[in-house]
Amino acid sequence: MKAGSRRVALNMGRSLRSGYRAGLVVAIIFIVPFASQAARTHGQQYSVIAGVDAKNAILSSRDIIVRVDNFTAPATAINASPEIPRNVAIVLETEPDQAKVLSKEKDLAIALINEMADSGTSFTIASAGISPKIHTATPDRSVATELVRGTTGNLAPNANVTIYDAIGSAIRAISFSPGIRVVIFIGEGNDGGSRLRYSELRSLAESNQIAFYAALVADHSLRGTKAILRYGWNLRELASDAAGIFLENPETPKATRRLSENVRSLRLIAFEIPSLRSGRHNISISARGKKLRAQKVFVIP
Repeated sequence: MKAGSRRVALNMGRSLRSGYRAGLVVAIIFIVPFASQAARTHGQQYSVIAGVDAKNAILSSRDIIVRVDNFTAPATAINASPEIPRNVAIVLETEPDQAKVLSKEKDLAIALINEMADSGTSFTIASAGISPKIHTATPDRSVATELVRGTTGNLAPNANVTIYDAIGSAIRAISFSPGIRVVIFIGEGNDGGSRLRYSELRSLAESNQIAFYAALVADHSLRGTKAILRYGWNLRELASDAAGIFLENPETPKATRRLSENVRSLRLIAFEIPSLRSGRHNISISARGKKLRAQKVFVIP
């Protein structure tokens, strides 16, 4: 498709369950409202989705401090998949210009399913073409794999590709899922006619506490003059805002390793803080005095 892109997203929020295990290193973080009896007497309970850095020393929940606006609070508990549910939505781009690399997209998607499948993970398979197509979530690895294999390209040439709409549909499809929610986009990356604006898509990801990842796959260079990224630049920004990672034309083994390790690193960290007003709030996380990489904003419905 052409390099030009129209920006596009939505707004939602859902509660997640908190976890109960400590001793992990935080690298990636964002917040989910969590209700409990304690909230009635001390403050509101929330949960933070965090990435664990296996290369660093192990931290306990006592080492992690959450700062929301002008409030600070220690972490109270940590948990991970498969002890808590995890729903991974994989969005494949299927527009005509991707015909030469659609098999590569599928190979990566299937490899990721094989790497991430466990007793607590469900997969939602979606495609981005002229209009989004979303399949029902399944915990069965073989079913998810067959859905990927059965994904076909769009036949209409020069049609607009509604990538933002497809990503937004995937977010909405998993927004009711408890636990950890992840969206992985695989494709060229430029939107060509979505109803959702990019600012809305970012807001939708923030409101639903989505970890967003993008692996750009194309049969051409993604960069133009002076090595400026010409494809999927908004998705790179979204991955940064939503605590994910962004890959450009990676080899399948490398992309599989990096994406699956990053998704497996996600944890749910609970903390208690005085009740806050509805809306968007700034957040920062620190561990032993060091500021950690985190989602820039969390939303209270």
